[in-house]
Amino acid sequence: MADIFDFGIGRARPRRQAAAVLGASIFGVCMIIAVPASARVIDVPAQTTAAPVQPVAATPNNDAQMQVMQQKLEAIQNELSQMTSGLVNQSGSNAGLPLHGFMDVGYTLNSQGNNVTANPNVPNPRGFYEGRLSFYMAPQFSDRVRALAEPNFEVDQLDGTVGVDIERLQLGYAFSDAATLWAGRFHTPYGYWNTAFHHGAQIQTSIFRPRFLDFEDSGGILPAHTVGLWGTGKVRAGRGKFTYDWYLGNGPRIAGAQPVINPVVNPSDYQTGGLDPNIFGDDNHNALAGFNLGYEFPGMLDGLKLAVHMLNGKVSAYSDFPTTQFSSTWLNTTDLNVGGGSLVYLSNDWEIMSEYYGFNDKNMEDDSKHKSRAGYAQVGVNFDEVTPYIRMERVILDQADNYFSMQANGQSYARQVLGLRYNLSQKACMKFEMMNSNFMQELGRTALSYRSLNVQYAIRF
Repeated sequence: MADIFDFGIGRARPRRQAAAVLGASIFGVCMIIAVPASARVIDVPAQTTAAPVQPVAATPNNDAQMQVMQQKLEAIQNELSQMTSGLVNQSGSNAGLPLHGFMDVGYTLNSQGNNVTANPNVPNPRGFYEGRLSFYMAPQFSDRVRALAEPNFEVDQLDGTVGVDIERLQLGYAFSDAATLWAGRFHTPYGYWNTAFHHGAQIQTSIFRPRFLDFEDSGGILPAHTVGLWGTGKVRAGRGKFTYDWYLGNGPRIAGAQPVINPVVNPSDYQTGGLDPNIFGDDNHNALAGFNLGYEFPGMLDGLKLAVHMLNGKVSAYSDFPTTQFSSTWLNTTDLNVGGGSLVYLSNDWEIMSEYYGFNDKNMEDDSKHKSRAGYAQVGVNFDEVTPYIRMERVILDQADNYFSMQANGQSYARQVLGLRYNLSQKACMKFEMMNSNFMQELGRTALSYRSLNVQYAIRF
């Protein structure tokens, strides 16, 4: 407790001690210089006749005194060195772990109202809301050993409870600029958005991510997180650079799914399933694997990046949320195959992002294959602190594909977004967004359309 309330007095005391020792050191040096000189200066009485003056040899007492003074000086120097190095180490150890974070609050208004045809398991609230509080920690161990942790606090939009999750927990080693290997929980490196923007809302231009690319606990239909291994790097090719990502980890599961749904006959019969990233182990022992290969253009096309991505894994659906890893009821398994590409241009005040995902899945029970597709394009332009933007989303999902029919958010839709971002400072911004959403009527789904007005205040620290 004394260290907490010393108001700098405790920190000043080592400095005064160091100054005292330094003064003593200077005095000791002067003494060493002065003692031999005094030993050689002999007061010789004046003589009337010239006589040779015999030099007086140093006495044993003088030699002993010199040795004692030298030993004291060495002791003082050692003490001074230890104290100064201790001060340096103490200063470095008190620096602690740099902590950064993101938080946001907002307001939303939509025309959905109390629509009885809307799936109650897909939240679409109105009014003021508390967003995410996300911390970002990247401790430095050495030039090559790396680490990243991102604990996140957020409110469940269905029941209002506050959830805590470790969204990313990565340990890495950089072999070179061209190769870094990570292990742990990371954002699955497909496309562009999922690795460019994390859970902090301040770093992305828009308020919301594209709906189909949302995080698992927010209704995303793709595995946004993977627990496993991830290799990444850049290799220079002429004036440009090739980029690569590969990953291998636990495949996700679909938890809490309904085996049979028919909301047309029974209005309360809706799908409830959602993706679970399997952070505690793979439920079906079939890994998720994929890659993302890109090229960053130089010269006049500087800022342009083109990439292709693929992922594959077997995903099983279960009827309820498990209390242990294998306690829930298995429903079906899908061989998930996804391929696509991305185009990104970030230069000359332009922000252009586009991604495409093609699905070619197979239901393992009957070997039936089903094709689906999803994509978005977002364009924004920066005018100093103001960035207007527009985004189009289009998602067509085959409901005969178990991977989509088992998910509450696995419905086909089209969405248009018009927004404006205003930077209050480098670390704070306001966002305003209008959104038009249209969901299709299809097998096990009911049609739904609504418009939204969203406002968000987001900061980082």
